[in-house]
Amino acid sequence: MKGALRATAVIVAFFSSVAGLALGTKLISDSEIQKRRVSMSTVFYANLPPTPVRTPDFTLSTDREGTPLAQGRDKTGHAWRIMLPPGIRGLWLAGNGLGRTYCFAGYTGGAGMAPDSWILAVSFDERARPSPFHILSYAAYDAKGIKDLLQFGAESLMLLQQTWLEKNWKSGARSGYYITSAYHQKGVFWYRASGSYGSISFPAFERWALLLPETTPELVSAPDLPNGSNTDYGNDPTSGTQTRIVGVDEDEIQTGPELSCNLEFINVIVLDSARGRDIEVGEIYPSNPGRLLPVIARHHAATTFTGLNRWSDAHGCTASVAWAHL
Repeated sequence: MKGALRATAVIVAFFSSVAGLALGTKLISDSEIQKRRVSMSTVFYANLPPTPVRTPDFTLSTDREGTPLAQGRDKTGHAWRIMLPPGIRGLWLAGNGLGRTYCFAGYTGGAGMAPDSWILAVSFDERARPSPFHILSYAAYDAKGIKDLLQFGAESLMLLQQTWLEKNWKSGARSGYYITSAYHQKGVFWYRASGSYGSISFPAFERWALLLPETTPELVSAPDLPNGSNTDYGNDPTSGTQTRIVGVDEDEIQTGPELSCNLEFINVIVLDSARGRDIEVGEIYPSNPGRLLPVIARHHAATTFTGLNRWSDAHGCTASVAWAHL
């Protein structure tokens, strides 16, 4: 693999220890990545161990249905759990003490130009409850950790996220832009950064015509793109959209009018109740509602959505995290 950010042109094969084959963009050089890469402790890499994995904050095991499950308790003794997708390829720890952040990573199943990896960063608030930050990206990771988790000077952790937007600006070839965003951590939440870090300004745009001989992505000024082209995955609920989930059936997730779009799927659900905090991670949509969405809908629970992406040419939208309370 070349560099930390990778762009998939054609998925030829899949190896269980690494998420996909990819071509590298050179937005940040290999030497710069090595210089700024955050040191991480490896909890496990490649395949989830068959026996429970214990960390200072939780135990990771598999439930009777085969779902990977991270479980712990907060400072008040309330239980919490994170239900994870089966395709986990690693777990690493960055920082220590109160600043600990765990990073899970795995394969999305994406092919062609779809992002091939997901990353879930989990930090703990003042009550020792987990707060999830989730992205889909052309991400790179290895036995040492997430290659795209960097440190720029005195800044906090910075996680790079890359996606592909197909615009077909070049006749006769699939063409578009790689869009690379940077997210910095402040407390337990992550925020999309803007401005220059080192020699790169974020978000960064690289133009490319796929599979043309001797061509590479070219860094360009921000093009004029429609709304919804670049999701803001920032996960601070205070800047999210508040509404209620009032129903779910095989066709739609029904919400209050505040959302003003048809919600197609959610990547992460956080449900707080008297028993504690439950988190479910995966592509949660009407015909695959998972465990938490029906509960939230049945109670018409107040819900805040972060990481909303509204399609520019339709009424559909998706959400990175839904924060619900019973």
